[in-house]
Amino acid sequence: MSKLFWVAGLLPVAAIAAPQTDTSTTAQTMVVTASRFAEPEASILAPVNIVTREEISRLQAKTVTEVMRTLPGVETISYGGHGQSASTAVRGGTSAQTLVLLDGVRVNAITSGGANLNDLPLNQVERIEYVRGARASIYGADAIGGVINIITRPDVGTQRHQFRGGAGSRGERQLGWSSTSTVGAAGQLKGAAGFEQEDGYNVHPVAGVNDGDEHGYEGYNAMLDYQQALNNQFDLFTTARWFRNQAQYDNSYTGSWGSQHERKETWSENQSYLVGGRYHAGNYQSELQGNYGREDLYNYVDSSSRDAAQDRTYIRQYNLSWLHDLALTDAWRLGTGVDWRRERLTPDSVSSGVAYADDTHSRDNTGLYALSQFQQGAWQAELSGRTDDNDQYGRHNTWQSGAGWTFLTDYRLSGRYGTGFRAPSFNDLYFPDAYTPGNPDLQPEESKNRELMLDGVTKMVIWRVTGYRNDIEQMIQWAPDSSGLWRPENVGQARIDGLELEAEFDTAQISHRLSADFKDPQDTVRDKQLQRIAKRNAKWIAQTSIQQWEGSLSWIYQGERYDDAANTVVLGGYSVWDMGLGYSLTQQLKLQGRLANMLDKQYETAVGYPAAGRSFYMTVNYQL
Repeated sequence: MSKLFWVAGLLPVAAIAAPQTDTSTTAQTMVVTASRFAEPEASILAPVNIVTREEISRLQAKTVTEVMRTLPGVETISYGGHGQSASTAVRGGTSAQTLVLLDGVRVNAITSGGANLNDLPLNQVERIEYVRGARASIYGADAIGGVINIITRPDVGTQRHQFRGGAGSRGERQLGWSSTSTVGAAGQLKGAAGFEQEDGYNVHPVAGVNDGDEHGYEGYNAMLDYQQALNNQFDLFTTARWFRNQAQYDNSYTGSWGSQHERKETWSENQSYLVGGRYHAGNYQSELQGNYGREDLYNYVDSSSRDAAQDRTYIRQYNLSWLHDLALTDAWRLGTGVDWRRERLTPDSVSSGVAYADDTHSRDNTGLYALSQFQQGAWQAELSGRTDDNDQYGRHNTWQSGAGWTFLTDYRLSGRYGTGFRAPSFNDLYFPDAYTPGNPDLQPEESKNRELMLDGVTKMVIWRVTGYRNDIEQMIQWAPDSSGLWRPENVGQARIDGLELEAEFDTAQISHRLSADFKDPQDTVRDKQLQRIAKRNAKWIAQTSIQQWEGSLSWIYQGERYDDAANTVVLGGYSVWDMGLGYSLTQQLKLQGRLANMLDKQYETAVGYPAAGRSFYMTVNYQL
């Protein structure tokens, strides 16, 4: 939350008609995720959090997951350390009920529905924008709990060249480079590349079966981004991105039925290519962009090779969007757009050696949306609607409305109501297993979200209180069919009531960000607490920069929750402290050290998968 929040709120709505990537030319904090065009943070009725590149550097986080877990309303579930699978739950929803974008392009996996944030290279990130609440009326499927937009494109005019190297606990080592510079009078070029490797630890210990095992990780990444202003009205931009991750995990078990020792490995390679253009003249702007992405994913026993993998997934995605934004007057703004997306599994994709059926390899989705926003004096309002037509599950319509009233200077009351839906994944629909098959008759999950928010500034403390209720129906859960086979069915229902408290303030030269959320996450069919969702969470992040020194201290608390839907297996609550410290030897050279899990807390976010213990990392940064 920016300290210029309320200053920005006094600006006319027409000021938001600015190029999407240029946020450096104004003092106000600009956000692109809420409406898909840049607008002042204060004009957004939903709760918004922004994490800048500088804040990420002071945190000394290793993954996008580590950054996200510091934000309000976020719970992370990890199956081990760096490189292992991790999911993010927002406001008690599943990972598939949160939409994750990379420079505005969705990255939720078409097979599982969720996004593994551990896969995304953090060294490429410029900032993260996080909007809570239903956003399906703007983005379509999966934006039930909120939207996370990971932005790698730099602001126009940025000049920065950085080299980074480091090492730490469990054999961790890394190298990274990024360079951002202007080209000529109107060009902006960014290049980045990185390498990470870690010997790891036993992420799934099974006593007497896999004692002494380590599950390591290795990752490579690179990107190239270019922006060019052709004149005062036309801009072009293009991005090429590649990353490859290889991680070991464990499939060992023991019990009355016997035991098995099996180390496995996952190997994934992602490529993404984006090209687009933007036109902006007066109060009107338009953006047209296309994207092609591919992911090759292999799972196999680590004593063999990926060529022998019985689980191979080859995903191809095509996206095309054309967006429009018009400021009619100082008070009224209109937006509209069309999105087309094709998601495809190639015919050689197999699970346990079994291929997906021939007629299940691809689906197309076409979405149309419209948005109207009003801001004048003490009043704000918005209304949006969207229709999505999908090859597999048909048409789905969503809408959202909201209003805000600044009843006193620096104090605002607002409310929102919105609908959303989560699309069934390819595995939900067509998983090729004779004993646990997919269900092609599945319909999307549906949600209704209500919010009431009070926010303001009191004696230099920026604060926000948000109450919400999210009802989710037709939830996709495993259940036996008429023949006794277990498969996904639309049988679940949930009601999540929540209260979020946030505050930001400075004491001397230390900035503080605090949050706490209280939830009643109920599975209303079973009358149980939702699986792996806590009723109480709290966070405190403190950062400072004093002359040559910089530092951060963070505290994350997660309350007790259950590992199973029947609420019989308890996951205990925990508190984790992390600390980072940096010292600039010269203007260009900086040393950083991080102590993660300072008190060596033993805890799990999924039963049988302990988090890493106390860890220490040292990094050398050289910046021109």
